[in-house]
Amino acid sequence: MTNTDICNMALSFLSKGKISSIEDNVEEAKQCKIHYDHCRRMLLRQYPWGFAKRVVRLAVLDEEVPGWDYCYSYPQQCLAVRYLFDEEGAAAKETQVVEWDKAIVSDNQRALLTNLQDAWCEYTYDVRDVEMFTEEFSEALARYLASQMAMVLTGNANIMQTNLQMYQMLMETAKTQNAQERRIAVDFPETYANARFQ
Repeated sequence: MTNTDICNMALSFLSKGKISSIEDNVEEAKQCKIHYDHCRRMLLRQYPWGFAKRVVRLAVLDEEVPGWDYCYSYPQQCLAVRYLFDEEGAAAKETQVVEWDKAIVSDNQRALLTNLQDAWCEYTYDVRDVEMFTEEFSEALARYLASQMAMVLTGNANIMQTNLQMYQMLMETAKTQNAQERRIAVDFPETYANARFQ
């Protein structure tokens, strides 16, 4: 599957003809070119998808920001930071909260600020290779793309709304499938467990 295939899926939801490339000189291709990357990045940001997860050791920047001990370079092609942790805290990153913030430092460089030494980062990577997407994500993306192009290509608000509703349903299915492909034991604090299960 390619980005053109996803665009053609979206166009089929609008009862429009196929394109051979988003570079085609037809209105359908022009609309796909306008909306595709924006829609793809938006959906990737909305959830910590397993197929888009990347883990990297952060590089320290020679910058000082009051209130924070360390300033790290923002990860490349990062759409959303999910967790900061050190090697010892990697297994417990979802339950042990590490404080951090984002900022722009000198030369307009994006940075991550934290008090954690030797920090690692888990983030959502800007995945462009459609072959990495799950089937559910691909269809959700096609539906969302269709909803964004519907008014220009069809002028029909009902078609736009239908595709938006289908997108929302498919996103929930995609999230459920994603969650089923991982196993994390949740270690509840004792006070919470006692209150919850007594």
